[in-house]
Amino acid sequence: MSELTEAFIEEAWGRQQEPLAQLVTITSDADPEPIRATDWADGIVSEGETFPHFPFRLAWAGASKENPFGEGKLTIANVDRRIEDACDSAINPPEVSLSLVRVSAPDTAEIAIEGARIPSVEGDASQVSAVIRPRSFKQEPACARIYTPATVPGLF
Repeated sequence: MSELTEAFIEEAWGRQQEPLAQLVTITSDADPEPIRATDWADGIVSEGETFPHFPFRLAWAGASKENPFGEGKLTIANVDRRIEDACDSAINPPEVSLSLVRVSAPDTAEIAIEGARIPSVEGDASQVSAVIRPRSFKQEPACARIYTPATVPGLF
């Protein structure tokens, strides 16, 4: 996760907020070219990459005991058949990167999620919906270990 810029924080507290754009990049082993989209109506160029306008919605479920890392759902207009094909033909789950940028400074991601997995996709001729699962930390050494007074007395 990136740190917020001073300009973003000032805009958030100001009366007139600068327009923001969401950027989505989908990568799949079935398609060597990443699929990019933005919700900004005119499209946007960020870090030299063109993000055309594809209407989409992001919805996030809150974390729970059963699912501590939460999941999201990306519903995007199926204006490019590559989206569904890249997800259906992939051997490994496709990855999605999401970022929020100020339209006046599109090269600076204010908030970003990198490398989230897409375990399932469903769609029709008009839209594609994908479940987004952020990286699970269950396999990380610090999270997989059980901390008790007997194993790490310095913590207690």
